[in-house]
Amino acid sequence: MGRIHLFELEDQSWFPSQLRSLITDLLQYQLTAFNVYQPAIPKIQEVMQKTNCNQIIDLGSGSSGSVLQIQEMLESEKKISISVTLTDKYPNIERFERIRELSNNRINYISDPIDATSVPPEYEGLRSLFTSFHHFPPEAAKKILQDAVDKEAPIGIFEFTERTISNVIKIILFAPLIVFLQTPFIRPFKWSRLFWTYVIPIAPLAYCWDALVSHLRTYSPEELQQLTSEINSENYNWEFGKLKSEESSFNITYLIGFPTM
Repeated sequence: MGRIHLFELEDQSWFPSQLRSLITDLLQYQLTAFNVYQPAIPKIQEVMQKTNCNQIIDLGSGSSGSVLQIQEMLESEKKISISVTLTDKYPNIERFERIRELSNNRINYISDPIDATSVPPEYEGLRSLFTSFHHFPPEAAKKILQDAVDKEAPIGIFEFTERTISNVIKIILFAPLIVFLQTPFIRPFKWSRLFWTYVIPIAPLAYCWDALVSHLRTYSPEELQQLTSEINSENYNWEFGKLKSEESSFNITYLIGFPTM
């Protein structure tokens, strides 16, 4: 199945921020409840050790995804403090504040919009993109990679979405039901979330569309390799592939880059 770059509602500037938060909050709940990115921890730890880096600049953070969970797992493995900064084109300040509180101020955020294709040089650290790289068409995706290379910043891209016929069928059949079942467990509790899910079911429809599009436009490892071959990246190392969790059914597609030390 070829990559199809349709639009996601949460990417659109006209899409109401309240509805965008409903989608990203649901994704955040799923990622943490099912420990989706646990297989990526050894790879993240490895690149941070190779680059002597203890800071993460998370790009396209949404509602923060599983960043808090990832930070805690990294700290338990590395036995050192790791700082994380959340950023997004549409910063979810309410959610970012909550994550900062839950992390006892070990996770911070940038309140201004941050363009992943041109990260300000003062934000140093491992650039991470969890479930967000597929939002970018090839030309923008190459700009993200080139910006990391030009600024000699390590970068780690991880996606649990996967472009397969079975995933498309599962989304069409089960995504609305998943929203109905999981919504009551999302915290913090919001009456608006119940209204847009059970009274006027815009949230299930929006989630179903965005989830379907996410799978359809996720890059394969071969496509990630092709992207890296089309940018100027001398003195820079690339790794790509898939990670499999023994605890879940998710395959994690990854691309890691870091400057030659």
